Amino acid sequence: MTGPMLGHIPILPPRLGAAPYRASQELLAHFRDCSVCDVTDAVGRLYSMDAGIRPLYSPMKRAVGIALTVKAIPGDNLAIHTALGLARADDILVVDWRGNTESCGSGVLSLIDPMRRGLRGVVVDGSWRDVDDIQALGFPVLGRGIAPFSPLKEDLGEVNVPVACGGVVVEPGDIIVADEGGVAVVPLRHAEQVAAAVEKFVVRTSYEQYPLDELRQGADARREDLRKLFEQQGGLIVGEQTEGTGE
Repeated sequence: MTGPMLGHIPILPPRLGAAPYRASQELLAHFRDCSVCDVTDAVGRLYSMDAGIRPLYSPMKRAVGIALTVKAIPGDNLAIHTALGLARADDILVVDWRGNTESCGSGVLSLIDPMRRGLRGVVVDGSWRDVDDIQALGFPVLGRGIAPFSPLKEDLGEVNVPVACGGVVVEPGDIIVADEGGVAVVPLRHAEQVAAAVEKFVVRTSYEQYPLDELRQGADARREDLRKLFEQQGGLIVGEQTEGTGE
């Protein structure tokens, strides 16, 4: 047998989707002041990426932007380079790479020009490299790991199409909120509703700055609910029980 060994050639052509509708600057500014944890409470589990997608260095500043999506063949990063060439101000690159961690999606040199054009961050379901250099630039990158090997660049893949990243379906134009707590996806069609439900994050440096009366009332109510549930299920109480007093 002569010539290269080829597998089946798919009949589906690579796709480059239309640029999506973009969220307003007011919406993006609001989410830049919101914690990922608070945003995930609002969007729910289906739009919260799994814990394997995490900052590739720490500390890392919050990244908020508009999803520029990539569906790349695992072990081939040509589609990633294609998308980086299309990046616009306030985009966040979201890469569906099927969890590939044996090679890198790309490195620092490929990011410099997109960063200059306003790319806000990268979220990759896979690995990246040159993380020390990227950290020095303060550019947010989240993924499953770090890998040094730069892979093949042969398959066009797809750009600006719905993708799966961190267990979440991400559509072009969705709002991405990422920080050291993880990654939340705000579907564009619900962005206004989610923004109205999420308050700006306030850094508190002592427990006296928390709503103590409200939190105590909630704790008391939970204890009572648990007591009733314990009784309903025939729980056995052994020994004397005391309630926490906080003293």
